[in-house]
Amino acid sequence: MLFFENAKESFESASGTINRYNSESEFYHKFAKMIPDRIDIDTLVLAFKMALQDAEKEGENTLPFIALVPQYVRQCTSPEFAHEFRKKYNAEVLGLTQEELPDVDYGCVEIESDVIDISDKDRNEVLAALYNASTPVGMGFAQYNPMPWTKEIASMYFEQFGQPDKDGVIAFKWVMGRPLNCKFIENLVYVAGYNNDNEWGLAQRAISTCPNLNKKKTL
Repeated sequence: MLFFENAKESFESASGTINRYNSESEFYHKFAKMIPDRIDIDTLVLAFKMALQDAEKEGENTLPFIALVPQYVRQCTSPEFAHEFRKKYNAEVLGLTQEELPDVDYGCVEIESDVIDISDKDRNEVLAALYNASTPVGMGFAQYNPMPWTKEIASMYFEQFGQPDKDGVIAFKWVMGRPLNCKFIENLVYVAGYNNDNEWGLAQRAISTCPNLNKKKTL
């Protein structure tokens, strides 16, 4: 079983998304009073359910930060705990039907940290994979569309919104409430922002599920 160590201290010191004391950080400070210092995933999710219900009963608007909770938790815990917590929290608190990535690995060529070479992949497959793996954060939760993308939908999105700027950069920020926050430059995809908004290493794992155009699948 995975545990979140020093949980009480972590939530007591929360500063909020804009790095100052606000309604979000106040929520975390109150939350710290109701949890132990060492807590497992199931108990932490249950505690958040109760805390969010209490906040809403008191008339507090939790929509601006309800979907930011997994992003905060991953800054305080191990990648393994953060990954499992995100899945359970998204399903049980946000009601998101986020599926696991396909159990395939066609490889991901990372030429430097968070810079992926997709020369041997269909960029439409890549965009669809990134979209499907992302979940809404912050106010994006209000615009969330649960329908998964196919490469055909991604192709249409590229055609309509994927025109390169004067430097040849195609940048995506928010799409249907999901933070994509990535840049396509020729055959490279820059995914640092995507991983920061979603989950560390998620872009690499999602791109690895995209078939290669000229190579056989890596088992």
